[in-house]
Amino acid sequence: MVLDAKKAYKNLKKKGFIDSPDKSNDHKYLDYVHDGKLVCYTKISHGGKTEIDDYLIKQMSSQCLIDKINFAGLINCNVSEADYINLLREKGEID
Repeated sequence: MVLDAKKAYKNLKKKGFIDSPDKSNDHKYLDYVHDGKLVCYTKISHGGKTEIDDYLIKQMSSQCLIDKINFAGLINCNVSEADYINLLREKGEID
């Protein structure tokens, strides 16, 4: 499985992720905040790579507290922000 990095960034932002104040020269950090509490964060390289490979998908899905299939759905707009919140609730990550 491979995902487009620019699409991933854009669609995570649409699902409620916000740019993190933690910045670096080689990554974009995104935070997911629910009810004023930081739930999780992930990062996307903005260097030369335009694709997110299977290894990074696994890492990012773990950072986002969901499995790879649901993470890919989040990126490909098959999983909405409401669906994501429900997944986090089911796992006990948020109330």
